[in-house]
Amino acid sequence: MTKTHEQFLSEIKLKNDKVEIIGTYTGATNYIKAKCKRCGHEWDAKAYSLLSGRACPKCRTIRGIENNNGKTKRKTHGEFIKELNIIDDSIIVESKYISHHDLVKCLCKRCGNKWEAKAYSLLQGHGCPRCAKSGTSFMEQFIRLSFIKALAEKDVISRDRKTIGMELDILIPKLKIAIEPGNWYLHSKSLNRDSEKRKLCKNKDIKLITIYDNFPRNEKIPFEDNCFVFDDDYNKADHIKIQELVLRLFKISNIKKRFSDDDWKKIEKQAYLNAKAKTNDEFINEMRKINPAIHIIGNYTNANRRILVKCNKCGFEWNALPSSLLSGDGCRKCGTKKAHEKLIKKDEDVIKEISLKNPNVEIIGKYTGRHNSIKARCKICGYTWEPIVSSLLRGSSHKNAKVMHKNI
Repeated sequence: MTKTHEQFLSEIKLKNDKVEIIGTYTGATNYIKAKCKRCGHEWDAKAYSLLSGRACPKCRTIRGIENNNGKTKRKTHGEFIKELNIIDDSIIVESKYISHHDLVKCLCKRCGNKWEAKAYSLLQGHGCPRCAKSGTSFMEQFIRLSFIKALAEKDVISRDRKTIGMELDILIPKLKIAIEPGNWYLHSKSLNRDSEKRKLCKNKDIKLITIYDNFPRNEKIPFEDNCFVFDDDYNKADHIKIQELVLRLFKISNIKKRFSDDDWKKIEKQAYLNAKAKTNDEFINEMRKINPAIHIIGNYTNANRRILVKCNKCGFEWNALPSSLLSGDGCRKCGTKKAHEKLIKKDEDVIKEISLKNPNVEIIGKYTGRHNSIKARCKICGYTWEPIVSSLLRGSSHKNAKVMHKNI
């Protein structure tokens, strides 16, 4: 027979007097809200675990640290801050560290975001949740934009998931090269995954170049070939070293392109903008300044996740890379039309050119393009036909012109 709530409370008083029940009992295997009478901590626990004497998880952690015969010791606030700065110095802790499982108030130096996190999660490398949504780092963007500058936008694919079935940060198909830049502390926990990517790339005849920054000087380099490690943080302000890295990557890729100081500054500025976490509203406001003709339909998540947009001029909709839009790219349909219009000569220019190359032909139709037909009349015999414009510019006449003109 199932216990009533009152029966459960009576049993708890006998078996676990350090716990106050503040939820409603619904069954032995269901969760119930409890409160610690010592420290006031509240948590959800299985009802049967409380009846077996399960104590407050917060008190248990603290007692474990204090009573484990000196094997470990409880960190001081200063020790926690020192350890965190080694792992991620972009986080400012605004509240006092109490224990591993307590929340601390944090401020991100990069984007100004404020949030609360468990102390242990920060030491595991979990940083600013807002910056994490950007899905990309300054180093990755700097390398990507450098290759786009040296090659072309279409030649450099960001966050490709199709080629090997796993995500590749930067892929350059025509060079058969992929580049994976990242922070060593985070990647050291997923080396098996990085190793698997290398195997899959090798099977596809793709050279995978792995880059780790914040790499300890006494640590063994994980991969023998095409693995660069640096003890500096390549996402920080002094970017001379990352320029040198790009030139090394160019050399491996047989790219002889060199940039001016102005080129490097533009790449650096755009890389920072691409890597910086933005809200959807911030992205929309930025796009209004850059290109008000583009209407944002989808929700912005980061610079490398495609988003649905619409051209206010022609109504064309497409999925665009936010990083490309921020770089000034517009509607490709309007762009194609504009490029086509540039190639189309004015009517009077074409007529003048035809009259010089083919003086016996009179244009009586409208010019629409060099490779389109146009209505014309022969000045010698009066014959009308619709030849291709380019043929008239080569001096061609109408069919049977020689025979017809003999009798005139």
